[in-house]
Amino acid sequence: MRAARPLVFGLIMVAMVVSAALVRRQGGPNGGGEAWLIPVGILGGLYAVAVVADVIFHAWKGEGQACRACGHLRPVKSFRFAGPCPQCGE
Repeated sequence: MRAARPLVFGLIMVAMVVSAALVRRQGGPNGGGEAWLIPVGILGGLYAVAVVADVIFHAWKGEGQACRACGHLRPVKSFRFAGPCPQCGE
């Protein structure tokens, strides 16, 4: 799951950006690009579901939360702000 995480999130994000660019190219939502709003909404929903599934998966396994930059798993502490990653410093 750790190796697939950046790929899945990256592909969904690229697809959302491309769909949003197509909406804008068609003249925006009021200029005839309404048909592209559905894929943007679906991709946004998939992104949200993927994030929630990722958090639940790592919490269930007790591994912690993955760093956005390098994917290193940090332990999650309740009611505390996350500090810098011990592996990459970000």
